[in-house]
Amino acid sequence: MGIGSMGTAMGTLGGHAILVVDDEPLIALGVMDALSDAGAEVVTAHDLEAALEAAVNGGVSAAILDVQIGSSDCAPICAALSSQQVPFMFFTGSDNHDLLRAWASVPTLAKPTGEAELVANVAALLAPVGAPQDQPEGPA
Repeated sequence: MGIGSMGTAMGTLGGHAILVVDDEPLIALGVMDALSDAGAEVVTAHDLEAALEAAVNGGVSAAILDVQIGSSDCAPICAALSSQQVPFMFFTGSDNHDLLRAWASVPTLAKPTGEAELVANVAALLAPVGAPQDQPEGPA
């Protein structure tokens, strides 16, 4: 069960396109690999312009944003994703940026993190609207 007719298992994030915005290509590559391994289609952007284009026209299911993109922060990307009702999270090495306070309701994951934790956090973003996200799930 869970294996498609072509013999491949559908990953946790299968069927979802995830936007990864990070100006550090090696970090973006690691995130991309983790998400791809979980079955997601990954769209990457390394600068503000490409990220805005992908946020508005990319048809993404969710996004992972580094707070600082070059000399700018990702506030315009947050606004674009929010207007498209695309859930997003911050993946950052900064824990005191003004943007984190301005978007305090957005989940934040600290760099570095393990692949399993990253994938679990993205899966939580994709939980159906109305599903409880603030409370742990009950016993199995």
